[in-house]
Amino acid sequence: MPKTALQTKLGFNLNLTPLLKNSFRLLSMPYMELLSEINQALENNILLTEDQSKNTENSYSALTHADDNSIMQIESKQSLFVSLENQLRNANLTTQQYDIASIIIENLTEEGFLEVNIDVITRVYLRNHPKQAINVKDCELVRGYIQDNFEPFGIASLNTQDFLLLQVNHQPNIDHKTLIIQLLSGEIDLDLISSKQRQQFLTAIKVLAKTPVDNFDTNIEQQYIHTDITIDKDDGDWRVSLRALPAIVINKEYLSLRSHIQDKTLFNEHLVAARGLVSFIEYRNQCLQLIARMLVIKQEQALTKGVKFLTPLSQKQLASELNMGESTLSRLIKDRYMNTPIGVIKIKDLFSSSVGNHASKSVKQIISEIIHQETKALSDQKITNLLIEKNITISRRTVTKYREALKIPCARHRIHSSI
Repeated sequence: MPKTALQTKLGFNLNLTPLLKNSFRLLSMPYMELLSEINQALENNILLTEDQSKNTENSYSALTHADDNSIMQIESKQSLFVSLENQLRNANLTTQQYDIASIIIENLTEEGFLEVNIDVITRVYLRNHPKQAINVKDCELVRGYIQDNFEPFGIASLNTQDFLLLQVNHQPNIDHKTLIIQLLSGEIDLDLISSKQRQQFLTAIKVLAKTPVDNFDTNIEQQYIHTDITIDKDDGDWRVSLRALPAIVINKEYLSLRSHIQDKTLFNEHLVAARGLVSFIEYRNQCLQLIARMLVIKQEQALTKGVKFLTPLSQKQLASELNMGESTLSRLIKDRYMNTPIGVIKIKDLFSSSVGNHASKSVKQIISEIIHQETKALSDQKITNLLIEKNITISRRTVTKYREALKIPCARHRIHSSI
């Protein structure tokens, strides 16, 4: 559906009836819990029945790809490599960077270290892509991105020394940090320092993980992420589809027996509950459709190119444009996921505060990229200047705040491997 067609359908008011106001518990209920609630109501309320014709027409599984993508399963006792591949699919990387990252992951040891030199990764990539030009620095940047952004932290470190240095650099309040960095990087020999300094060094590194997989939980309980919404493009037009719930309706056959029922109080209670649930599901589906369509309009760039292209958008702003209460919208999107062209994402991740005319999440991504691409450590002020050159109005203080939120050390503590 073209963007203009979507916009024309978003302008009507959504008013909660008194009955629906009692359904807030259901609004924030995860898909599987709501499905269970509906099935239980079908069993216990004779005035409810399924409309099989509507189930067939509206089934989310009718989408060609919905059954495969509607559930993202995290396997029990999953291997490190399955976890990394899942993360890679959702990473904000270019096609070239994705292919480099894939080669890096294929060459990791079970401890999480890169078992070949980075120049080997470069040669393998060039052998597989003879028409493309990359160098060792390009591959090193991707390795750095994996180290900082993938779980477990530090995965793809070159060796124990490299991994220890990475951990120290990412801990802003570690004692004797400069000395520890100098010792780990080989600038100072351990034999040339005092016994007190040696003890300080050993005490500091004792609490650090020795391999990246030390903090990787291989006994993760089985989890399922059920997506409520799928958005994709069909011949250039956006399509929004909801994951199907049973199409429940009032059972007209039993309703016709109303005059013959002796316990009319109980009958009426069942009727009120049945009508309330039918109305609620209709309201819920209507709201989720509208939210998804508006997000397509507001965040089209991010949904096709990645989080770096997010537009500033608050929940309050979207709720206002939909004539919906902010608390209602918050309940509707709580812990909900959607299938998108860039992978399975949490709906809340499409909302972001603003920095000038840019979304804060996209600015953080740009700061991360600037630091990963630097050949010489840049100060926060220099990063601020680069952002201003990109027409991003931002203060140095905000850059510092975002860098710290990304767990990236300041310039004087960033050590770059020689390439």
